[in-house]
Amino acid sequence: MQFIRYLTISLLLTLPIFSQANHLADDIEPGDGVNEIQLPLTKQSAAELIRVESNGKILSVDEQMHKGKKIFKIKVIHDGGKIQYYRLDPTTAHPPH
Repeated sequence: MQFIRYLTISLLLTLPIFSQANHLADDIEPGDGVNEIQLPLTKQSAAELIRVESNGKILSVDEQMHKGKKIFKIKVIHDGGKIQYYRLDPTTAHPPH
């Protein structure tokens, strides 16, 4: 009887873990983090990367050309109202050179 109770409790505790995977976007797998971001970046993944790294709120993401290559220019507002711009090369996820 205790075994059945233990098994039931174990199942009830693990069910929420399995149901969370249904809520993830198609291109995100469980366990993926910012350090495992897929390249080339999209506007959405560039915004998420900068949001996590800057701890700010994304205001906009624009595509621009820089030395003949497409880059993303991300506008962020930080606590206190400071606005800062970040630029990312979508092929490397680093600032352009």
